[in-house]
Amino acid sequence: MSTRATHRRERVAARRRSVAAAAVLACVVADVWAVASGAAGQGTGSVPASAVSTLLSVGTRAGALPPTAAVRSAMTDTSEPGRGTDSTPPASATPTVVPRGDGKFTVLAVPAGATGPAPASGRTVRYTVETEGGLGVDTRDYATTVARVLNDQRGWETQDKVRFVNVTPAQVQRGDQVDIRVTLASPDTTDKLCAPLETRGRVSCFANGRAVLNAKRWLLGVEEAYGKDVATYRIYQVNHEVGHGIGHGHASCPGKNKPAPVMMQQTYGLDGCSPWPWPTAKPV
Repeated sequence: MSTRATHRRERVAARRRSVAAAAVLACVVADVWAVASGAAGQGTGSVPASAVSTLLSVGTRAGALPPTAAVRSAMTDTSEPGRGTDSTPPASATPTVVPRGDGKFTVLAVPAGATGPAPASGRTVRYTVETEGGLGVDTRDYATTVARVLNDQRGWETQDKVRFVNVTPAQVQRGDQVDIRVTLASPDTTDKLCAPLETRGRVSCFANGRAVLNAKRWLLGVEEAYGKDVATYRIYQVNHEVGHGIGHGHASCPGKNKPAPVMMQQTYGLDGCSPWPWPTAKPV
């Protein structure tokens, strides 16, 4: 047999091997997409990692063909940002703000240990911690935060020589005196409680004996002033509205880069000041 004929037969055989390998790979791809389609009904719809591994290993064994378009697609992470695979939980999302609660208020019990010892002297301010229903907020965490802020040495007890005393649900039922009702409310209910003040679903207020904390601000904070530090904004939110309740009006920024007074409307901006959530002076 001539050398030319031998080469021709080798080329034909090579083409047949390539066609066979392509057929095998096509079948594997079809199986993978079938698995992926089944997974789509259970998870994110992206190709499971095990299926991608199978494709890569088959491609390596075949050794003759480059990845097809289907293989390249399977190797690409097609899951949406913030969504995990079936075995990976999605990233935490922005808290959901309920625009309108049920309009019913519950007096919360402050967890044991959340309140510190009250000062021995000073004007007594009796307060409740209340929440509107249907907000989806962790009420234990909320009540704990309010009590700890009010009893903190950087707070009004030090600045104004007052004594904050929590009034329990049982004491409220029997008719005990309440001076300030610290109330977490939905944006819509906040507007109603604060009227005729215009809160427009955005801010909080003090009105009719209630320090009304807008749940939108409680959950999201104010990025312009406190960035993503929602916890520190909550301290400001409590101190500012309770500050109105014990007789304080609004203040303004005393100078560029100086700590903002807690009675400044920091939610609207800092006017050159730096954020500060406490009534007492910021340590140097």
